[in-house]
Amino acid sequence: MEDFRRAVGMKILKDHALFVSTIPPIENLEEEYKYYAVKVSDWMETFVYHIGEALSDESMALETKIKKWADAFGSRASGSNIPLHHSLHFILHTRNLLYDCIEKESESYSPSATEAVKSLRVITILTELAANTVVSHYTKANTDTKNALQHTNKYLDISIANLNNLKNALYEGTIFTVTDKFDRILRVNDHFCNITKYDRSELIGQSHGELLYSGVHSEEFVQNIKHEIQSGRVWKGELCNKAKDESLYWVDTTIVPFLDQDGVMYQHISIQYDVTEKKRTEEILLKSEKVSLIGELAAGIAHEIRNPLTSIGGLVQLFDEMNPQKNEFFKDIILTEINRINFIVSELMVLAKPHAVYFSWFNLVENTKNVMELLQPEVNLRNVAITFETDADIIEVYGEKNQLTQVMINLLKNAIEAIPSGGEIRLSVKTSETNVLLSIQDNGVGMTEEQVKKLGEPFYTTKSNGTGLGLMICFKIIQNHKGTINVESELGNGTTFTITLPMRPSVAGYPENTSENVASPTPSIH
Repeated sequence: MEDFRRAVGMKILKDHALFVSTIPPIENLEEEYKYYAVKVSDWMETFVYHIGEALSDESMALETKIKKWADAFGSRASGSNIPLHHSLHFILHTRNLLYDCIEKESESYSPSATEAVKSLRVITILTELAANTVVSHYTKANTDTKNALQHTNKYLDISIANLNNLKNALYEGTIFTVTDKFDRILRVNDHFCNITKYDRSELIGQSHGELLYSGVHSEEFVQNIKHEIQSGRVWKGELCNKAKDESLYWVDTTIVPFLDQDGVMYQHISIQYDVTEKKRTEEILLKSEKVSLIGELAAGIAHEIRNPLTSIGGLVQLFDEMNPQKNEFFKDIILTEINRINFIVSELMVLAKPHAVYFSWFNLVENTKNVMELLQPEVNLRNVAITFETDADIIEVYGEKNQLTQVMINLLKNAIEAIPSGGEIRLSVKTSETNVLLSIQDNGVGMTEEQVKKLGEPFYTTKSNGTGLGLMICFKIIQNHKGTINVESELGNGTTFTITLPMRPSVAGYPENTSENVASPTPSIH
C-alpha cells in the first residue's frame, strides 16, 4: 500500500517542526553545551524534512541530501568539540519519534505488514546513514588529533632534548646560579662554587646578597639593579663580588627574572663569566693612559701656572703700605691668580688619583666646561679657538664622572693636536628624545676612511708618538655606559666625534622613576 508510505511522508513534511520540538532534551547537559541544544533545532528540522521527502518520494537523490546534511552537521559538531553522544542523541531520538509516527498512522490506514516494514526500513537506513556519517567525522577528527599529538610529542621530545643540552651548556660553560624571590640560593654549579670558594652545602638556602656582597658598588647601584629585575627586565653588566676568603672577583653578569602568570618575579637565574683578569688589565691600561695624558699636559700646565706665579711675584713687590686702595686692587688680582692655580691643580689631581668606579647623576654641561678650562693652556699654546653650544645649562647623565671626564680630555686633546697651525674646535652638548649627544668637531687634518675604520683598535695610532691606547679606552668606557662613539672624518677637512649616551641608562639598571620604592622581597646582586 504505497499510499501509506506517502501519507506518512506528507505527515512528517507537514509536522517536521513539531517532531523536533518533542525530541527529549539531553539529561544533565553541561553548561558549556547548552547553546548547542538551542542551535541544533534548525539542523534537526532540516534532517526530519529530508526524511519526509524520502518517504513521499522514492528518488535516490534524497540519500545524497541526507549524506550532505550529515557531513555538514558532523563537521560542525566535531569541529566545535561537541561530544559525539550529544550529536547522536538528536539523530537517534528523531528515529524513535518517526517509528512512533508510523505506529500511530498504521492505526488509521491499516497498512499491510510489508508496507509498514518498508517505511520503517527507509527511516532506519537514512538515520543510520546520518549517524555513520557523523561518526566518521569524529573518527577523522580523533585521528587528526592523535597525529597532531604524536607530532607535538615528537617536537616536545626534541625541545626537551634541546633544553637539556642548553642546561648542560650553561652548567659546564658558565658560572650559574638560581635564586628564589626571597633571595635564597636554590641551585649552583661547580664553577660558582669554585669562584666563590664555598661548598655547595654552604650556599644552598643562604641569602645571596649578604653572602657575596663586596661593598664595591654603591647602594644606589644595587637598588637600581633590583628595580630592573623586579620590573621583569633582563639586566646585563659587570659586578664585583666577595669570595669566602675575602678576595674580590669581577663577573660579566646577565640576570634573567622568571615571572608568574601575574607578571610577578618568583625566581631568577644568573649567568656569569669571570672577567677579573680582564678588569685588572683594563685598570693597568687606564692608569697608563692617565700617566700619558698628564705627561702630555705637563708643559702647558707648567706654563699656565708660571704665568700667574709671575704676576703674583710682581704684584707683591708693588705693595705700598702708604696706598691701601691700590693694595686692595693688587690683592684681588693675586687671589684670582691663586684660584686659577688651585683649579688647574685640583682638576689634575682628580684625573691622576685612583678612584672607585661610582655611577651617579652629574651635569654634563658643567663637566664639559671644566674640561675646557683644564685644557685652556694647551689651547693657548697651539693657537686654537674653542666654541661651546648647549641646549640647556643643566643636562644630566648617569655615569662614572671621572671616566667620562677622561674620555672628553682624550678626545679634546686629540682634536687640538689635529690642528697643527691653529684652527677651531666646536663643542656641543645637546639632547634628543632618548639620548644625550656630546659632539667634538675640529677643522684639522682629518683622516682617511681606512684610518677611521681602525680607530679603537689596540695600539693603532695616527700620531708619531702615540700609544694607540687612548681611543681604545675611550671606546670601552662609552661601551660600558651603553653608549656609542660615531666618527666622521674627511682627509683635509677635519673630524667629528659624536658620543651618544642614553638618558635612562641600563648600565646600572637605573629605574625609570627614581621616586619609586623597591618593594620586598628583592633579588640579590650576583
